Amino acid sequence: MEYKKLSLGGYNLHLIKTDKFKISHIEVIFHNNLEVEDITKRQFLTRILTESNKTYPTNRKLLIELENLYDSSFYGQTTKVGNSLITSFGIDFLNPEYADKSIVKGCIKLLFDMLLNPNVNISEFDNKTFSIIKERVKDSINHAIEDPKRLSLINALKHLGNTPSAYNNIGSVEQLDFITPTNLYEYYQKMIKNDYIDIFVVGNLDMEDVTKIILAEAKFNIIKNHKINMHVSNSKQKESLYHDSSNNFETNIVCILNLNNLTTYEERYVANIYNNILGQNSLKNKLFQKLREDNSLCYGVSSFYQKYDGLIIITTGVDPSKTKEAIKLIKESLKEMNNNITDEEIDYAKEQIISSLNYSKDDMNRIIDNYFYYDLKEMDDIDTRLKTYKEVTKDEIYALSKKVSISIIYTLDGGQNE
Repeated sequence: MEYKKLSLGGYNLHLIKTDKFKISHIEVIFHNNLEVEDITKRQFLTRILTESNKTYPTNRKLLIELENLYDSSFYGQTTKVGNSLITSFGIDFLNPEYADKSIVKGCIKLLFDMLLNPNVNISEFDNKTFSIIKERVKDSINHAIEDPKRLSLINALKHLGNTPSAYNNIGSVEQLDFITPTNLYEYYQKMIKNDYIDIFVVGNLDMEDVTKIILAEAKFNIIKNHKINMHVSNSKQKESLYHDSSNNFETNIVCILNLNNLTTYEERYVANIYNNILGQNSLKNKLFQKLREDNSLCYGVSSFYQKYDGLIIITTGVDPSKTKEAIKLIKESLKEMNNNITDEEIDYAKEQIISSLNYSKDDMNRIIDNYFYYDLKEMDDIDTRLKTYKEVTKDEIYALSKKVSISIIYTLDGGQNE
């Protein structure tokens, strides 16, 4: 795998040449500091820019063109990462050795045409398309809050207070109501002008030829020099219990843990191993063993580490009569992390993490993630990570556990209409 980065004024171009895949992938990533009012707009904008444009004014015409390009696929997504919004637009297409050589130029032109030639009439998005996408966004938001697990997480995070970590990733119907075809186009122009832009190319391609085509098509000319800080400083809070009632069959529990004053080493390495032992991606973790295997309180329980928020979040669902017992067992699991971790647990956690890192070398999206965050100086290169994870000690995990504190326990209580 060969990597090369070109700084081209308004954007960075990352070229990753590899023969591992039969398809190639080009991705344009916009990223900037987070403003809460931007979340709904950005989700809306992502959908409308992948629906149609001036050249392909209906989604059907776009799909026909993608079929003509050997059934290529074009898509976009927006995620909230700590104190930043990251929006990416990607196109996947067959390597030219399996198709007409013109496919490369055709797909690159389509990608940037979709981004830079939106379906706009006199400084506003096409009203018909706008109305269709607005209903889809509203349905997506409503669907999310109808899911008890997602709703309990959204509600729990709100109790963090005035911090970017409290904002959900999907937006809100209230903010959606204020979006118009005109102010959405104004926001589109703001994103193009102000966001940092990185373009990644992955595949077995003639990278000199690809670079020439991108230089002709990627008309992002504004140089940015403002600072982006992805990290959120969530100060330690006194443990607080909150709850809401619902008609659900079970009670959903969310436990938010603060990670206080971690070093960069702890943040990048020790916390991942700590979380893996506690409750991530395994039937052997402490939470699963206590709540599921030993006491049969739930079907599943997990924890996930929010590096850029400095949080670990535990989620599970239990019978309403077992809520207090489940919370008690969660706290017991956390106490065990202080002084009762076995060598086998550490070895198993390391094996899982290292296996995942090795797998990332064979996944296009994760290859891009690795280079993207490495370029932002938020992550070490993959070889350094593989080596460093192996060297994390039990004492370092115990030291980190002393920096972990419960800030919020939230329950969405079920069985109210039983």
